[in-house]
Amino acid sequence: MSGKNFLVSLGLAAGILVAFNLLVQHFARNSVPRRLVRQIDATAGITHLALGNSLIAAGFDPSVFEASMAPEPVVAFNAGLGASGTVEQLMILQRALRDASTVKVVIYGFFDFQLTDAPAATLTDFFGNRAMAFYLDPGLARRSYQMSLSDKLGFDLLRHVPMVVERAGIWANVERMRREMGEVGMPPADTNRFGRVADFALLEAHSSADFASKCERLTEQNAGLSQPVLEMIAAAHARGAQVVIVEMPMHPYHQSHFYTLEAWDKYRDHLRKLVEAQHATYLSAADWIPEADEFADHLHLTPAGAQDFSRRLAAKIREIDFKSDTAVNRPKSSGHLLPTGRKS
Repeated sequence: MSGKNFLVSLGLAAGILVAFNLLVQHFARNSVPRRLVRQIDATAGITHLALGNSLIAAGFDPSVFEASMAPEPVVAFNAGLGASGTVEQLMILQRALRDASTVKVVIYGFFDFQLTDAPAATLTDFFGNRAMAFYLDPGLARRSYQMSLSDKLGFDLLRHVPMVVERAGIWANVERMRREMGEVGMPPADTNRFGRVADFALLEAHSSADFASKCERLTEQNAGLSQPVLEMIAAAHARGAQVVIVEMPMHPYHQSHFYTLEAWDKYRDHLRKLVEAQHATYLSAADWIPEADEFADHLHLTPAGAQDFSRRLAAKIREIDFKSDTAVNRPKSSGHLLPTGRKS
C-alpha cells in the first residue's frame, strides 16, 4: 500500500470513529443518569429528597409520601439510581443542593454495609449508571475513588471518549440478545424493572456465617462512615437540610438469615452511633414490610410495598423533632425508636 493510500485509509478510519462517537453521544443524552439530572433541575421547590441505589428507586413513592405528610406542603423527589455507589449518590445530592436549594430533609436509604464500605474502583467499574462519574463530576470521582495510578490516568483519558463512557448502552442490546438465545427452550427467567431476579441474590452474603463475620470485623475495627457518606451529610447540613439515614425494608429471607443475627444488632448499633455523631437521624425500617409478596426479589419492594413503606416513612419523619438536640434527633414521645428501630 502506498503512503497516500495509507493516509486515506487512516483518515477514513478516523472519520468513522469520530462519527460513531458522535452518534453514541447523541443517543446517550437520554441515559438514565442524564434523565435523572434533568428531572432534578426541572423540579421546583423540592423539600424532601430520597437518595440511594435501586432500593430507594424502587421503594420510595413520592406521591404517597407527599399525601402522607399532609397538611404540611411537601415536594418529594426520588433521586434513587440503580447500580450506583456512594460517590455517584454524592454527585446527585450536590446537584440537587446547588443554587437556591429548598431541600429540608435528605432521606438516604441503604442496606447491609453500604455506609462503611470504602469507595474503591477500577476502570471497568464505571459502567452503566456508574459511568456518570465520567461526566457529572469527574474531579470528585477521581478524588473519592481508591484507584491505581494507571486507572486514574485511564479515567482522565477515557472520559472524553463517548463510546467508552456509554458502552453500557451498546452492550445492553448484545447482552439482551445473548440471554434471549440462552433461554431458547427454557422457562422464562423471572425479571423485574431492574433485571433478572436471580441476579440480585448475588448481592447478598453467601451465608449467615460470612455475614456475621463481616459485621464482627467492622464493629471490632470501629469502622467509620465512608468519606462520601460523611460528605453527603455535611453537604446537606451546609444548606440547612436535615439528614435521615434509613435502613431499608428487607425481604423476610434477608431478615431471617442476616438481620436477626446478634452480630448485625451490634453492627447496627455501631452505625447508629456513627450517624448520630454527625447530627443525623438513624431509622431502622428493615422489618417494616413483613409480607414476602410485597417484594419483587430479596431486596426490592414492589409498587404496593413502596406505597406501604412511604406512608410509614412519612409518619416517622413527622414524629422527628428536628429542632431539638440535633446530635440525637430522637422522635417525640409517641413511638420512640430504640437503637434498632423497634418501638418501646
